[in-house]
This record gives sequence, C-alpha cells and structure tokens, in this order.
Amino acid sequence: MKFRGNFLTANTDFQELIERQKKGSLKIYLGYAAGVGKTFSMLSEAHRLKKAGLDVVIGYVEPHNRPETWDLVKGLEILPRKQLNSVSKKLEELDVDAVVKRRPQVVLIDELAHTNAAGSKNEKRYQDVFDILDHQINVITTLNIQHLETVAQKVEALTNTPVKERVPDNILQRAGQIVAVDVAIEELRERLRIGKIYDKAKAETALTHFFTHQNLSLLRQSALREAAGDQIRRIDEELLFKGQAGAQSQEAVMISLSSDPTNAAILLRKGAKLAAQLSSKCYAIYIQTKMESPTRIDSTLQRKLQNNLKLAKTLGIEVVIVPAEDISAALVNFALDHNVGHAVFGKSRLSPLQARLFGSVLLNFIHDSVGIDVHIVSTLGST
Repeated sequence: MKFRGNFLTANTDFQELIERQKKGSLKIYLGYAAGVGKTFSMLSEAHRLKKAGLDVVIGYVEPHNRPETWDLVKGLEILPRKQLNSVSKKLEELDVDAVVKRRPQVVLIDELAHTNAAGSKNEKRYQDVFDILDHQINVITTLNIQHLETVAQKVEALTNTPVKERVPDNILQRAGQIVAVDVAIEELRERLRIGKIYDKAKAETALTHFFTHQNLSLLRQSALREAAGDQIRRIDEELLFKGQAGAQSQEAVMISLSSDPTNAAILLRKGAKLAAQLSSKCYAIYIQTKMESPTRIDSTLQRKLQNNLKLAKTLGIEVVIVPAEDISAALVNFALDHNVGHAVFGKSRLSPLQARLFGSVLLNFIHDSVGIDVHIVSTLGST
C-alpha cells in the first residue's frame, strides 16, 4: 500500500484507496483527546472528496455544539438515524440498514468506540462499521487513542478516570489509513478554557484532572506513535510482499493460557498489543487436559478461565481450546500449523531449579519449537 507525504497531513490518499480496493476501505482520524479536531478534519475531507466527484454522505456525526463543526455539516447529505425508545427518552443511533440501502461511495461515521443503545443491531458502533464495510461501502471515522483496549488500561491507572468505551487494538489492522489529528497541548488546553470543548463550567475541573500536561503528553505520544507505526508497518508489508519474504509477514502471535494463570489480563493485553504492532493474527490457546475437563475442573477455576477467554475475545483475539495431555507438544503442533512466529507465555511459578528437575511447559516448548520467538511476560502487578 502506497503512502505519500507526512502522516499528519496525508488526506488525499484516501481517494486512491477507494479506487483500488474491492472491499470497503476504512480510514480513521485518530486523536489524543476530545477537541483536537477529529470530526472537523473528517468533515473537511468529506467536502474535498465531494468536490472531486465522489458520493459522500453523513451516517452519524456528533458536532458537539461547536459552530465550526456545524458549518462543515452544511452541504453534505445526512442519512436518517435509527430511532430507539428508552425508559425515559428517545435515542438516536447510526442506521446501518439506511446506509446499506443508500450505498454511497463514502459514509462518515463519528465516534468509533461508541456503545449503542439497547435495541440496536450491534452492541458497538465499530461492529456497525464492519457490517457496512462488508457491503463494499467506504467509511471514514474518528477515534481517541485512550479507547484502544490496551491504552485504556494505562489511562485508567494514570488518571483514575474509567474508560468505559473501548475497542480491540486489532481494529487498527482493518484500517486502510490512519491519520493522527495533532494539536499543541497548550492550544488544546486553551480551547478547553474558552469553552470550545466543554461548557466553561466544566473547564476548570477538566484542566486539573484529565486534561493535565502529563496526561495529555502521554496520550499525544501514544497517538503519534500509533499512526507512525501503522504507516511504517504498511510500507514494510508492501516491500515484503514484493519478495519471497512475503509469506513471513503474516506470522501469527500465540498466547498460551493455563486454567489458572497469574494476572492473565496482562498477558492477553501484551499479546494483543504485539499482534497489533505486527499487523498479524492473534490466538489465545488453552490446552485442556482430562483433569481440566468441564466436569472435573474446580468451579472457581472454571469461572476464571471463562472470564479470561471472554477478555481475549473482547481484545479481538481468536480463542482456541485444544484437548490434549502433552501440553507443550500440543502448543508446538498448533504453532507450526498456524504459522506462529511469536509465542507469548507468562513467567513460570516454578523456580529455575524446579523447572529443570521436574520439567516445564515453557522449557519444553523452547526446546521443541524451531524459528519461533518466545516472549516471557512478567504478570506481576495489577490488571
């Protein structure tokens, strides 16, 4: 995939992607906080694409009562929203069926991490976007970096602010283009002070809590790094596919889970992040021995295991359960059959001496696997 220019300003390439792709292309305007200008940038591009002769419509845009954004909504066709009734009020969501029926070349869908109201076709808006892409309709959307699952955990720990809206990291792999919408931190804080982001009454609280220099610096670096890394990965992939090394670019990541791993959430998130960085498929594999069959495993362990497998699916990881007695051999066979290039394990609870005397799954896997990078993750700390 060809990219030209600086990733902060590479707006014209999306038209090229539309013309080249057989399936719907996804473009994400990625920001580091509310108010950086994601929706403004998305709408600005919509006008450029419309001027170039493309059929562009608004599926769902949230102007947030910002006059400059409202001005850019004008002149673009707005599709009807889906009306839903809750106990206390009427709600509006993206109408997937209306978008598919209209079949524009490009549809704008704001706030990718949004959770849909009860009664919607899908639980999350990103799932709506996937449905639309499957109908060969191109989508431009917006996302803040803290809504990525692996980043959300860090943000919560740093700010003590819960991040409820989350999307799996591998959603970025689906994107044909990611553009970081950047603005200086002090400029963003000034926008907040004068009421361009939230009401002035909320500004001071926001400035001293979430919108601190420290928090915004972390988020800004994460967003810029993600956009830059995405572009580099895609250039590397194009070069690899031109040569014989192309097959190696699709090496998968395998995360080994036991029935009672220590802090499995850390293991899963780090594995998912590695897969996202490599733009590769990710598996969470659990080797189920006869002693751990559903009828024999302790109920507490069963709940832990099910919660871990549920988290894996939330992170976009494919869950695989393999019945076997020789755990390390089963892991090696799976890795070879699924082109695994990176295997992720939690640090063993056995001491080095115990591992050598009695053997361990990890040591056996390292001995028997060939050409697979093994990552041993420390799972100490909170999840």
